[in-house]
Amino acid sequence: MKAGIGWLIRLHGRPRARRVAAAYRDIFADERQARLVLSDLAHYCRVGQSSFIAGDPHQTAFNEGARDVFLHIAEMSGVTPQDFAGLVEEVIHER
Repeated sequence: MKAGIGWLIRLHGRPRARRVAAAYRDIFADERQARLVLSDLAHYCRVGQSSFIAGDPHQTAFNEGARDVFLHIAEMSGVTPQDFAGLVEEVIHER
C-alpha cells in the first residue's frame, strides 16, 4: 500500500479514503492539464533541488514541507516514478 493511501485510511477510514483517492484521480484525469499543474507545483515546491539551506534550519524545514506536499499530491494523483522524472526535467528546462 502506498504511504499516501495508508495515511488517508488512518485519518478518514476506508470509505472516505477511497472517495478522497478517487477525487485526486478525477481532478488530474486530463493528462495535459494535470501535467501542467504538477510541473508548476514541482517548480514551486523546489522538486529536483535540495531542500537544505546551509545555516537556516527553518527555511530547510519549510522547503522540505513544500516538497512533501508535492510528493503527496503526485502520489495521490497516480504519478509514476517515470512521470516524476519527466516533470522534474520539464521544471529544469523551463528555467
